[in-house]
Amino acid sequence: MKGTLVLALGALLGSALAQGTLTLYTSEVLADVNALVEAFRARNPGVQVQVFRSGTGEVVAKLRAELEAGNPQPDLLWFANEDFLKELGAKGLLRRVPPTVPGYPVQYAPGGGLYHEVRLLYNILAVNTQRVRTPPALWRDLLRPEYRNLLAMPDPNFSGAALATVGTLAERLGMGFFAQLKEQGLRIEQSNPVLQQKLARGEYGLAITTDFGVRQEIARGAPLAVVYPRDGAILVPTPVAVASWSKNPELAVRFLNFLLSPEAQRIFAERGYYPVMPGAPKPQGAPERVVGLKARFADSATLERFNTLFGLRR
Repeated sequence: MKGTLVLALGALLGSALAQGTLTLYTSEVLADVNALVEAFRARNPGVQVQVFRSGTGEVVAKLRAELEAGNPQPDLLWFANEDFLKELGAKGLLRRVPPTVPGYPVQYAPGGGLYHEVRLLYNILAVNTQRVRTPPALWRDLLRPEYRNLLAMPDPNFSGAALATVGTLAERLGMGFFAQLKEQGLRIEQSNPVLQQKLARGEYGLAITTDFGVRQEIARGAPLAVVYPRDGAILVPTPVAVASWSKNPELAVRFLNFLLSPEAQRIFAERGYYPVMPGAPKPQGAPERVVGLKARFADSATLERFNTLFGLRR
């Protein structure tokens, strides 16, 4: 009887802890976020999770406006702009969550846990195999004459991953590389999902885009291939952080830790991402090892030069 009473009290306590509402601001693909949210809610039936999703640029702009108005809303932040998270952390606006999940690589939780990487995302070269027979192997291969007018990438004003592409390649290859790509006919689409759908339809032959999204298109039957450049795919930080102003920080930490659970890591792999937890399955068709370049997000001066080059307006 005593053991039964303890179990009952434990169940009631767990249920009480799992009540409440979380608000998540994210740039992640909504279908992927929803799959994770539903899995989390299945474990925590009393919880509601409200999601605002847009491109990283719009998510950051919305949060900046809320901070200026003194009324920030999200409990959790999850987008591709590590520099902005560093800025928030320096102002004491992120809750430090020391890593506690067994086996979690501590290098993915910088600053003692100001934010946490929960899966890995690479910017790669994607190929429509019906339009391009010989794929590029290096970033500079995009300048080859046979790829003229075949290439596109997302808008770095909207996509955080594209902002990382511009910053990283400008640092390594110079802004002149993008000027040459413009002469090659490089086109700019708003987002990775839009670009990937057009690539799948054959409107483009090549794209600089995210690896997981291309794998999702391949799973739907698209004639695409993922190329990890030999000189390094761009590893884009897309960490999760708990806001210091959160009204429900314990529940926010629970959601963060859930993203590192075997169930969530399996969901990531099923949706084309590399998990961060050792022993978690790799996404189908993904190489065991990838040569990665740590992303450098374009600063305002570099982004302005890119915008001027391509006639973009912020």
